[in-house]
Amino acid sequence: MKKLLFTALVLLLLGAFLPEAINNYPGYLVIGIGGELNKGYEMNLWFAAFTLVAVLIILFFVVWLARSLFRGIRGSVDRLRFGRQRVARRRLTSGLVEFMEGNWSRARRQLLKSAPRSEAPLINYLAAARSAFELGFREEANELLAKAEACGEDTRLAVALSQARMQLLDKHYEQCIASLERAKQLEPKHPALLQLLKQAYYLLGDWSNLRALLPELEKHANMPDGELQQLELEVYQHQLTEAANRNDLDKLHNAWQSLSGRWQRNEALRSLYARQLHRTGEDTEAEKHLRWLLNRAWNPELAELYGCLIGADPSAQISAAEGWLKEYGESANLLTCLGRLSMRNELWGKAQQYFEKSLLLRQDPVTSAELARLFQSLGEKEKAAKLYKEGLMQAVSDLPQLPMPSQDTPLLGAHA
Repeated sequence: MKKLLFTALVLLLLGAFLPEAINNYPGYLVIGIGGELNKGYEMNLWFAAFTLVAVLIILFFVVWLARSLFRGIRGSVDRLRFGRQRVARRRLTSGLVEFMEGNWSRARRQLLKSAPRSEAPLINYLAAARSAFELGFREEANELLAKAEACGEDTRLAVALSQARMQLLDKHYEQCIASLERAKQLEPKHPALLQLLKQAYYLLGDWSNLRALLPELEKHANMPDGELQQLELEVYQHQLTEAANRNDLDKLHNAWQSLSGRWQRNEALRSLYARQLHRTGEDTEAEKHLRWLLNRAWNPELAELYGCLIGADPSAQISAAEGWLKEYGESANLLTCLGRLSMRNELWGKAQQYFEKSLLLRQDPVTSAELARLFQSLGEKEKAAKLYKEGLMQAVSDLPQLPMPSQDTPLLGAHA
């Protein structure tokens, strides 16, 4: 506002004093041109000044007009060019939203339309490839992955990961692993790559390679500690079970010895190792591990298994079990275990007492069968038969209700 007032004041002053200055100081301007012609031009000074100002104003206007025309033409070209890019961006955004929502058909259409003018065609082709895959168009998905890879040299890892994910979903685990191994040469510590490799090995049941991958997963895969420990436990459990299934005692021992002390102290893993040792006939070794576990924490299932083991010293076994009886109290499992260990030590009376106490706490067909065969060996056949009957009825307690004949009813329909 102040500038406008100042300008108006200056113009008013010029308008007031300029005519008087022109009349009082007319002056003139002479322009001479040397040379053979030796010409000169003479004009009024004020006319020359006004002419110069007019020329400058005209030049300024011409320059301004030229720049305005240039800006207008460039703006039209930019609107034409970048308008298409804006449309491509909108289609890309729309396609990605449809992709995230699982609308595969619409996502594929939008992404492919915007791909030729997209600023990031790699994203278009990768997402469109996954959409085509979800729609069942496997060949098209592979073609789009090839187009994505052609977008530049730094696209190979992204393409390989996308291809591996599709192979994993298709349950082509060997192909998935092969794709990931090739990609691993580009970026061996990539978290997503390691996670996919872990899933492929897990679903394939390749526990040896999965175990070899565990250190990399711990360092680079950003896995929560609980998830990583659970995975480790499963890997070690499967390796122990596989060795026992093949009845390979050396492999079973090696699998156990390769574990760190922390994992050898794990109760779940140690109890599994003891069970597998029992399966392969290594009761002496299994007995040591079960005793170690039961001395630290009570486990009724392990206690019952302990009674089935043929240890190096049966008397030491029964002494250990009687110690648990004092420490943990009476339970059906432990009493059945003591009954079996008493029989192994040929303590028939104690065995009978332990079995009978166990049956008072829990009706169990296994314990009934153990006591029945003891009575059978002692010549008490009626007691044995009664227990066999009770044990059989306990084992098949879900028989349907059916009418039963009395002892005097003749058998109808019997063949002569």
